[in-house]
Amino acid sequence: MAELFSFLLGLAAFYSIYQMLALSLNLEYGYGGLPNFGKVMFFAGGAFVTGALLTRLVALSPGAPPDMVWDVSKFKIYNTLLATRGSGYLATNPLLALTLFALMLILGAGVGALLGILASYPAVRLREDYLGVTLIVSGELLRIVARNYEPLVCGTLGVSVPNLFAWAGTYSELIKVGSMVAVSTATVLLINIMVNSPYGRALRAMRDQEAAAASLGKDVVLLKIKTLAVGSAIAGAAGSMYAMYLGAVVADEFTPLKTFIVWLMVVMGGAGNNAGACLGALTYIGIDRALTLFKHLIPLPFDVNYLYYTVMGVALILLLMYRPEGILPERPGRLYATTEISSDSRGGQAAPH
Repeated sequence: MAELFSFLLGLAAFYSIYQMLALSLNLEYGYGGLPNFGKVMFFAGGAFVTGALLTRLVALSPGAPPDMVWDVSKFKIYNTLLATRGSGYLATNPLLALTLFALMLILGAGVGALLGILASYPAVRLREDYLGVTLIVSGELLRIVARNYEPLVCGTLGVSVPNLFAWAGTYSELIKVGSMVAVSTATVLLINIMVNSPYGRALRAMRDQEAAAASLGKDVVLLKIKTLAVGSAIAGAAGSMYAMYLGAVVADEFTPLKTFIVWLMVVMGGAGNNAGACLGALTYIGIDRALTLFKHLIPLPFDVNYLYYTVMGVALILLLMYRPEGILPERPGRLYATTEISSDSRGGQAAPH
């Protein structure tokens, strides 16, 4: 029973993170038609700012020696100790811990948005395929910088992050995951409001007919920059949550593979449909967690770690063959869904109802 509960908590935690990533990509690609193949850069940006600042901020509170915090060579050695001490300090300061949780989410979103603007501004005038290539290169560039610039997240060694929910005692994991689910749920509500607003209709117009949207007075360049900034902010907040949940940040985790995992979720669930993106994320995480739990029980003639790639590859191929629009395809907007065509007795003109 305890193992099942732990499994469900892990499932909910990773789902909340990848749901936010899938929704952010769905906003950019599903609604806006922007092929963001550098999603990992913004995800990593949120994780890196959390890894770079959180342990240092918490360590300074109980009065850790400043040289252990700011001297990179010492911080590399003692950051795990500082994170452990910080968790103990936060166990008696719940208000500070929750404040830091909110602060890291805001900083992660801010860094993600800034990276989105910096990466998109010189590239949004490019054709979609060149935009995609530019973003994927930018994502790999950030990982290489973090891997070699040790003051950020201690280079290849990574950095430990204190437990901001240590104050909850035996319920710390449950409350941590509950907080993550609350953040991801708020993200769903926010994006649903956005895509059903005039902004969302402008995104669809840009996706379907960019030249027509521009001719009607839409500044498509500014719209692309705004969309990438918003999507990147959501990804940055997800990266911050990822760092706080795992309790560590390692630069080499943020490879281009994570970008294509998010693409798999959106394509599998159905681009242009938030419910589809959420379902795609749930399907992927469910399969991933189940294989992680049971892979050692399956006798295979090859390394069990390759089983995951095999299953997801076959699932994607079958989906593209038999349901290329995804499990939940995009639905017409409410304006079109509620429009009926009829003829009046005078001129046979179409009338919406």
